[in-house]
Amino acid sequence: MHRYETAVLSALKKRHAMQLDELMSSTGLGRDEVLWALENLSKLSYASIDKETGYEVLLSKEGKKYAERALPEEELLKTLSLKDLKAADLSGEQRIGLQWCLKLGLAAVKSGRVSITPKGRDYKGRIKSGAVLTELSGNPDAYAELIKKDKESLKQLESRGLISVKEKPRIKSIEITAKGIHAEVREETDTIDLITRDIIANQSWKGKEFKKYDVSVDVEQEPMATRHPLRNIINEVKGVYSGMGFTEISGPIVEPSFWVFDSLFVPQDHPAREAQDTFHVSNPESMPLVGDEYVAAVKKSHTESWKSEWKHDEAEKTVLSTHTTNASVRYIRDFVKKTLDDEKYEPELPLKLFSVGRVFRNENIDFKHLADFYQTDGIIIGRNLTLANLFDTLIAFYDRLGFKVRFKPAYFPFVEPGAEIFIYSEKSKSWIEVGGSGIMRAEVTTVSRQKLTVLAWGLGIERILLLRDAGISGINELYNNGIGWLRSRKM
Repeated sequence: MHRYETAVLSALKKRHAMQLDELMSSTGLGRDEVLWALENLSKLSYASIDKETGYEVLLSKEGKKYAERALPEEELLKTLSLKDLKAADLSGEQRIGLQWCLKLGLAAVKSGRVSITPKGRDYKGRIKSGAVLTELSGNPDAYAELIKKDKESLKQLESRGLISVKEKPRIKSIEITAKGIHAEVREETDTIDLITRDIIANQSWKGKEFKKYDVSVDVEQEPMATRHPLRNIINEVKGVYSGMGFTEISGPIVEPSFWVFDSLFVPQDHPAREAQDTFHVSNPESMPLVGDEYVAAVKKSHTESWKSEWKHDEAEKTVLSTHTTNASVRYIRDFVKKTLDDEKYEPELPLKLFSVGRVFRNENIDFKHLADFYQTDGIIIGRNLTLANLFDTLIAFYDRLGFKVRFKPAYFPFVEPGAEIFIYSEKSKSWIEVGGSGIMRAEVTTVSRQKLTVLAWGLGIERILLLRDAGISGINELYNNGIGWLRSRKM
């Protein structure tokens, strides 16, 4: 016998019936080692294993928070029992609570005000699903009993992403058989069960048999490693671009306002530059501008077109980049300068470039908006390019991601003409806006379109995943750091 088998059989001979934890403790072996030995002893009819269906229950980050505190609907009920609320003033969690209160008939909305119903006033204690969540938090093994009593609450908690459940067999009891009681406990010394460096170095394996292992033996399952869904979609987007002949570029996320706004022909009094839309950095509060010639050209275009004073210190204010177009405009500036300054430089056109990066906007967070997210920018630099070239490129791009696409005229300061991009969502059966596009203005490229044309677009990454993946109900889920949520997702 193998040493694991002799250790387990010796322990069973002393007590006849034991639990798995007791065997691990008495033998000093690990879970997988005991399970492996038990399977072998069972095949020899030395031990009897009684199994039952078990469950592995994991609470998400939100689930743990609500288990300790209360569900959003429970907290909303407490507040409504004291006073009515304006629907427009509800916080994000209160809105979640309102959905469930309405579904349960515990609250009502009338003329923009939320009030508790008679059923809500009669309600005492915790909502059933909240009580179940708290019980699971303290004792995950309670799931087996709870599923018999309150299957609906468990189903609701799982659909809300508060818990994840995985079935896994569990050993109920282990007993030694009559044959096992009389079996001789003798460890084999002429077989090798573990190959080590020393065994190979001193060749002590010669003349001995290698222990056969049964790969079908039930052992503790380790979670399979997987990439995050957001990382997968970013890699997929990059792969689509590469397949279409694009080259990747990148830019910084902390910039002077000049590269985020001024260079893109956004006037200095535009609301998007204010604190309610853009994150301003206090250290350093400003960043010096480089490229006097280009700065002068931008200043001239702003002064002549917007008929207002262009302030150098406003352009130097440090901000977190609100888009990835800053990488594109930096590249365009350098490319145009080299093209115009060096008569011998004849680039192969069209030149196709893309960037993928993190951007920051002072947004109200909801199921499709975040304050920081990923965006992709694409540009094509060439001669005599038109909107038809732009639309054909975007149609091909989204077709490779599995979407239908259409366009709608729109205004953006740095392109003329401009168009919003919409893709069709099978989830909502509707067209959803995902980005903007157009032909860059001469004020941005600093050259006339007769000499050089730049097609450009900017697209949200998370929104693509939200519209395509039926398992994701809101963008905020993508930044959930709960390993249980990731493990519960289907590959």
